[in-house]
Amino acid sequence: MLEVKRLIVHLRVGDQVLRAVDDVDLFIERGECVGIVGESGSGKTTLARAMLRLLPAVELAEFSGEVLFKGEDIRAMPEGALQQMRRAGTFSMVFQDPLGYLNPTQRVGAQIAEALPSGLRASAVRQRTLDLLREVGMREAQLVARRYPHELSGGMRQRALIALALAPSPTLLVADEPTTSLDATVQLQVLETLRRLHRERDMALVVITHDLGLIAELCDRVYVMRFGKVVECADVFTLFEAPKHPYTATLIELSTRGAAPARATTADEVVT
Repeated sequence: MLEVKRLIVHLRVGDQVLRAVDDVDLFIERGECVGIVGESGSGKTTLARAMLRLLPAVELAEFSGEVLFKGEDIRAMPEGALQQMRRAGTFSMVFQDPLGYLNPTQRVGAQIAEALPSGLRASAVRQRTLDLLREVGMREAQLVARRYPHELSGGMRQRALIALALAPSPTLLVADEPTTSLDATVQLQVLETLRRLHRERDMALVVITHDLGLIAELCDRVYVMRFGKVVECADVFTLFEAPKHPYTATLIELSTRGAAPARATTADEVVT
């Protein structure tokens, strides 16, 4: 479904060039769940944004390589064609800061309705909006639809953002640190929501995280990133049972001890 070939994203910050993503290859099959894991600053968020052409307004020293979605190169696509592709239900992204991506001046239901395919009757839009909220675990969908983002809890905002991303019925969903800043109970709820949606929709899912526990729960295959490069790729069982790269082994060891890995120093901190 998605194939990345020799992707490079180098950022210019002052007189420095930071290699956020440095010659990365990866692929994602239909219906597969793929994890991209690494410490903060390893380049994983920049990689995810670059794959979907959602890089923030930063000065690029180099942006090259291919990102092929069903054979079409997203990186080289005109902006208008890319927007049509997104609206047609190809790929969506769930960000780690719902308040930063939900419109604070618009009710949640209206935002989801705007992301639905055009041409639907008003009654169908209302019903589909409520269906999406229920699908992500909102029992009181009508009440949630009428609320503004700041009136929801952190977990509800995250699930509202997932509903928004699901509105165009994507075949690929990228979730960037989907459980960050949530308490343990809400993390489990969001995790179960993603697992269920991935299974029921036969939707490819990419999970960006530093949490190896999340990777173990959700993913089929894993890419491990460090300093902008993929240092290891393996199925999830092989990765945990017999990691090949010393960095991967260190991440697993720190995860089992409950320790946080040290922060990296690449350009990811500039763009997140």
